[in-house]
Amino acid sequence: MEEFLHRNHAKGTAPSAAGKRIVFVLSGYGKVLRGAERFVAGLAPRLADRYDIAVLGGGPASPDAPFAVPLRFPDRTNRLAVAANKTPGLGHVLRLFQLDPLNWEWLFCARAAKKWLLENPCDLLVTEGGRWGGRLGRWAHRRLGIPVVDIAHGAPSRWEDAAARCRPQAYVSLTRVSADEMARRVPGLVPRVIPIGIDLDRFTPDGPREPLDGLERPVVLAVGALEPLKGMDVLIRAAALRPHGSLVILGSGPQHGELADLGARLLGPERFRLAAAPADDMPRWYRAADAFASASASEAFGIVYLEALAGGLPVVTLDDPVRREILAPAATLLPGPATPEAFAGAFDAVQGNAAATLSDRLGFVRARYSLGGMAGAYADLFDSLLAVR
Repeated sequence: MEEFLHRNHAKGTAPSAAGKRIVFVLSGYGKVLRGAERFVAGLAPRLADRYDIAVLGGGPASPDAPFAVPLRFPDRTNRLAVAANKTPGLGHVLRLFQLDPLNWEWLFCARAAKKWLLENPCDLLVTEGGRWGGRLGRWAHRRLGIPVVDIAHGAPSRWEDAAARCRPQAYVSLTRVSADEMARRVPGLVPRVIPIGIDLDRFTPDGPREPLDGLERPVVLAVGALEPLKGMDVLIRAAALRPHGSLVILGSGPQHGELADLGARLLGPERFRLAAAPADDMPRWYRAADAFASASASEAFGIVYLEALAGGLPVVTLDDPVRREILAPAATLLPGPATPEAFAGAFDAVQGNAAATLSDRLGFVRARYSLGGMAGAYADLFDSLLAVR
């Protein structure tokens, strides 16, 4: 298993007998573990018996990043990019031309990927990375003659518009809501909808649990990047409004220090924990908690909601068209905007069994979001594109 997870595609290596070579490009792969990276890490091994897989990104292969091929390029933390975007006037111009730090990372990853692809032929390319990923795909189709699939991990936005206008041979949306919006924004685009699936053999209510010694019950769990969009401060303030119970936040990001200080001040060590966890440990954390919450302002999809439901947890989050499509009726959806008062009340309600029952939650996820079903849908799509190449 270790050899399988750490298999790499060295420069000049010929495709294996598994089949055609499919290359994914995902700048954060091997370095961070957000939704897009977790999606590819789950999908790639399930396609490996059918295709020869490589994932170009910023870090090496590992159990959290199987089939990773590390490229060298400046990422979103590059000091020059960050400083330039903070400069009055200049920062506005850079963001206008999609050269904010995230797009900077996508641009230089695309440039590094182009060089790699010239030296390592493949049969199909899967891109992610807004305008710059879209342009990489258009170049690969024209120069290398290969089909390109763009998987829209983000919500409809300027950079998704730019990627779609590069006209990949297939454009995949994660929800029908996003597909319809992208079709409206980009005339002639016909998105395919393939929801994300999760490993239902790993994410279960039964099994080892992360010890939460010293934390007062009930425990609410939140998982995500520590950045303003995710609203983790709202959840801390919501927990502080309740006389009992604790909040555990798992994640990393620029708000780490701010959230650690806020949690320590409002809740203290008996009611608050801020930590990071590798992907392999996530089922243990879900099983250990009593409820799951997210105050994120928006979502393109939200794998963590499904993992939490599969782990048996009641889920509380905000209501919007995407989350309504993905989660209703299995989760408690609150009207926005996110407020501490609304979430504090919702925590009490779901723990009083006002939300869907455990059997309802498990049945909902298993019927709609299996990893095997997702992998089969992508294999069908890839086969159809390879057949007409």
